[in-house]
Amino acid sequence: MKSRWFLAPAVAASLVAAACGSSSSGSSTTSLAAAATPLSASLAVTAPPTRPPTAIQVTSALPKAPPKGKKVIFLQCQLPACERYVSGVKDAAAALGWSAKVEVFSSANPGAGLQQAIIEHPDYIAITGIPTDALKPQLAAAAQAGIPVISCATPDQAGAGGYAVECGGTLATDAGYLGRWMINDSHAKAHVVAVTIPQFPVLNTETGWLKANLKRICATCSVDDLDVTVQDVGGGAVPQKLTAYLQTHPDVNYVFFTFNDLTRGVPAALRTVGLQDKVKLVGAAGDASIMKQIGTTQAAWTIAPNVYSAWVMFDAMARLSVGERLDDNYDRSVYTSPTWVVDSATAAKLLAPTGYDWYGPQGFPTKFKALWKVGP
Repeated sequence: MKSRWFLAPAVAASLVAAACGSSSSGSSTTSLAAAATPLSASLAVTAPPTRPPTAIQVTSALPKAPPKGKKVIFLQCQLPACERYVSGVKDAAAALGWSAKVEVFSSANPGAGLQQAIIEHPDYIAITGIPTDALKPQLAAAAQAGIPVISCATPDQAGAGGYAVECGGTLATDAGYLGRWMINDSHAKAHVVAVTIPQFPVLNTETGWLKANLKRICATCSVDDLDVTVQDVGGGAVPQKLTAYLQTHPDVNYVFFTFNDLTRGVPAALRTVGLQDKVKLVGAAGDASIMKQIGTTQAAWTIAPNVYSAWVMFDAMARLSVGERLDDNYDRSVYTSPTWVVDSATAAKLLAPTGYDWYGPQGFPTKFKALWKVGP
């Protein structure tokens, strides 16, 4: 087994794609894609999990507690979904006795955000959703400065001149769960439009799974993409673009959103044009506002444990801080975030104690602190 470690100024890594991190999820990304024969209208596929997973992805304890006083900068994108990492960033840093500064960067110029963070010279930098191709000069500069950059929500492999670790690098499992859900719910007559922002590679893992597998599993199903932009989301243009698409594609009966921000304003827009009963709304990486609508305007969503993912990023930093070697097993274990399908008001009520959000597997902060030897 190949191992690696991170010592200034070099950062070297190897990442092998994806194994599902949840012991209760029941299948991996690979198994989700492994249906051998097309589905007939009378045959159902295996139902996805509809209860939250309980296991965290990392199980080995550190040899000693990390040193206190490390400084971390979290680069937060402008989309509301990125704000959901922040509480996890702050809490994980506090658990380690570290400091964490949040800096919002422009999605149009992420390199400038990373360059500014390098100038401030923290011990670690965390970022989400930005492919390495958009940051090559800055990532090289970070490596030269001996600052590991930890990423979530980008399918890029970690490596020299790139990210030190990649967590939550694929949402293919979410797409697989929801694809199976739509097939079963429609009795093998799911005609899907997937609304997405293709500039974010992690979202392409969802549309890629659907295009590669939905019709192969279900011969009587279909899928198409509706591409939008960050500007469309910020300007409220997604509902108009979607309703225009649906009016010219009357066979569509499911709208799949690759993440939560894309559905803002859509239910109201559908009511305006009389399409609210024509299509069902499903999606990946949901949040509290969507969970409150399950069973009414929203049909089925996975929910992204962004707070938990922030703790995973700090787990990688903690291991690097004590000189631990991170091998390919570690990379695989954190590459796919745990998730589950919320498809009924009853299931959504499981989230009521946390305001209808899902921060991650039950008790994960206590479990991480135990692994880090910083708390009970």
